[in-house]
Amino acid sequence: MKKTSIDWCDSTWNPVTGCLNGCEYCYARRIAERFGLDYTPKLGDPGMEGASKYDSEKGLDTMLELEKPYKRQGNGKVEPYPMAFYPTFHRYRLNDYMKKKGRNIFVCSMADLFGSWVPDSWIQEVFKACEKAPQHNYLFLTKNPKRYYELYKKDKGLLPAGGNMWYGFSITNNSYDGWYTDARLIFASIEPILEPIEIPIVDWVIVGAETGRRKNKVIPKREWIERIVEDCCKYNIPLFMKSSLAEIWEEPLIQEYPESFELF
Repeated sequence: MKKTSIDWCDSTWNPVTGCLNGCEYCYARRIAERFGLDYTPKLGDPGMEGASKYDSEKGLDTMLELEKPYKRQGNGKVEPYPMAFYPTFHRYRLNDYMKKKGRNIFVCSMADLFGSWVPDSWIQEVFKACEKAPQHNYLFLTKNPKRYYELYKKDKGLLPAGGNMWYGFSITNNSYDGWYTDARLIFASIEPILEPIEIPIVDWVIVGAETGRRKNKVIPKREWIERIVEDCCKYNIPLFMKSSLAEIWEEPLIQEYPESFELF
């Protein structure tokens, strides 16, 4: 069933790719730029039939909506990141998991679906696709959790509740804004951990070290991890350690899931 190297999920699903957060340690940017094109497609190019630019209120001219896969000029190869790491809505991917057996899906692992630049309409189309395939657990992750609350304030129905919808926010240090409301399942992803963290009270905590070969890569200290373990035990929060911590922890990794989280 497992279709990804990400420890805590079975599959990734990317109806939206690209991000404008600009994190220097971002693995997704490295992947998109590595496997992206050596040129930028333009509207009207072969393979761009049906594509359109999204008229962003923020004045961005790089946001693209694709109705079908873009195929590289010359060999017809489908390109997953034709716009590299610029925000792109791959509308043709919305039904990818419609008829698949249940699995735990990390939604938009190659984007921040709740970034301030992403239009509500893109988010709502992704939610509607989730609702059509309720056999899966959907896990969302953002550096902008206030967007969850903004949607919730507009209309509680804009942020679907239910046991298969998990809303996560990413933490790297103690400067974070959490988001909480009743009837929503919340998790925190502390990755990469860059300093000692005081964990938020959530339904699940994931923690991992920075990967890759960045020049100023931060190697977490064991005592940082011990503190998280102690806090999770204190507040009865299930904890999942990513495999990137194996050499630092030097013991069997703690890899817990919430009781309500269905394992397929």
